[in-house]
Amino acid sequence: FARLHADSIGKIDGKTLAIKNYQTPFLGPRRLRSDSKGNLWIAAFPESMIVKFDPITEKFSNYPIPVIPAGSETPYSLNVDKKRDLVWVNGNTSDALYRYDIKADKWSHFPLPKRVTFTRDVEFAPNGDAFVSNASFPSWHIEDGQPTLIRVETDSPEN
Repeated sequence: FARLHADSIGKIDGKTLAIKNYQTPFLGPRRLRSDSKGNLWIAAFPESMIVKFDPITEKFSNYPIPVIPAGSETPYSLNVDKKRDLVWVNGNTSDALYRYDIKADKWSHFPLPKRVTFTRDVEFAPNGDAFVSNASFPSWHIEDGQPTLIRVETDSPEN
């Protein structure tokens, strides 16, 4: 779990119900998800990066989003395509999605077709395409005023 305004994450032991908190070395942890190896990936909203937490070593590793000017992105959420080990990140201030390839240590940028999208989450089709939705309130700020589901076709060989 993430404690957004307490700058910490935690875990609950399913057997004993013991709670362990980890203070994060960054602000605003939110929307954490795990990869195929059990690492947690965390959106660091006010810090323009995503962070990997290794639960074995209990170490954090920072992955700044490659934007100009540096630090200008606000990643609201992320999700991990565990089949492909890709971390998809919502770019709130850029009308884009970012994809971090864990194995290749490489970022990709996907501009979205609408302006002022404020995307909120990412989900995946079986072929690896990503789907994002934008905020439903207030919808008047979105280009054409309509909340939308957006499909991002990937370069997956399954397409």
